[in-house]
Amino acid sequence: MIKEKAHGGLSMTTQLEQAAQFILTKTKQNILSFGDQLPTGTAEGKYKFADNGFWVGGFWTGLNWLCYELSGDQQFSAAARASKSRFTQRLYEQQETLDHDIGFLYMPTFVADYKLTGNLEARKIALDAADRLKERFNEAGQFIQAWNVWESGEAFSEENRGRIIIDCMYNLPLLFWAYEETGDEDYRRVAVAHADTCANTIIRPDFTTFHTYVFDPSTGQPKFGQTFQGYADDSCWARGQTWAIGGYTYAYKYTGDKKYLELARKLTEVYIDRVEPDFIPLWDFSVPNPSEALRDTSAAAIAAASLLELAEHVEGEEKEKYVQFADNTLQSLYHNYSTKELPDNEGLLVNACGHHPAGSDIDCSLIYGDYYFAEAVTRLLGKGKGYW
Repeated sequence: MIKEKAHGGLSMTTQLEQAAQFILTKTKQNILSFGDQLPTGTAEGKYKFADNGFWVGGFWTGLNWLCYELSGDQQFSAAARASKSRFTQRLYEQQETLDHDIGFLYMPTFVADYKLTGNLEARKIALDAADRLKERFNEAGQFIQAWNVWESGEAFSEENRGRIIIDCMYNLPLLFWAYEETGDEDYRRVAVAHADTCANTIIRPDFTTFHTYVFDPSTGQPKFGQTFQGYADDSCWARGQTWAIGGYTYAYKYTGDKKYLELARKLTEVYIDRVEPDFIPLWDFSVPNPSEALRDTSAAAIAAASLLELAEHVEGEEKEKYVQFADNTLQSLYHNYSTKELPDNEGLLVNACGHHPAGSDIDCSLIYGDYYFAEAVTRLLGKGKGYW
């Protein structure tokens, strides 16, 4: 349990309850205007939408499931299911639009529904999604191909045939869950192989991470690390580091292999050592002129949720350290970076950084930042069952 401590005269539990109420109130307001649409990031405080959810659609559904757990209010469970047809159409009729982020799309949606309500149809859809993720496995290189070829003949796009990205580590729980549900060893085999390949390539010897890593798709031979969303090929993109922390924590949870736990610990130390004093990281840890660089609250939220999961697998002072760090991160997010005093802003957190090099979703709210903020609050209140 977290220690009670004051902030502005309020206990930490009271602050968490206030944060939870803030999340519930704003999400309920958004339900009325969003309908079955899937939000991505904000522009001038209003969410934009993607018809098929892009790679982030599952987080709006997951946010509603979290609110259902926090409140028991069936308005949230109804909202969580409102976009079902968008996800099923994409899975069964538009498979060419899917990439390795299948876990992000179908874990906080259909796996969550099954875990919370026992919905067997949701279970089947989630298992079908796991099949699509498993099919992306490159046997020669022992990795899951991240992205599809966006533009035939263009060099970077062609390299996608042999590309992994660090985000995929957080998608592996879909395969581990499918193994536990079915007993089919192939799901586990693919997930473990990918985790091991990432450990040997995309994670550097100093436990920073490349954003992407490229292999020869025919032979599986490792070639080089490269960035797409980070500052430089040899930099450490903050959100990527947090995807790695959570991904290896869950790999340990599902396998019990302590090498994954050790990786999660080492990756966490890098993050803790490099995060800013207010617990919110710069968008990339390697940027020049840090005082002028943008923050990324979405990375902070992912870190908080991931460290609360990591804390479940360690004991004593180490456990307390991770929980306290997550506490401090949530306090900073809620008091300094939330929209609690911006009632017309549809997001929960401001100052998130989506794709800095492309100038896309800069200094805004991002639906996955909002989701992980809510997940961490729900966890600390002891009300979340976990969807990963």
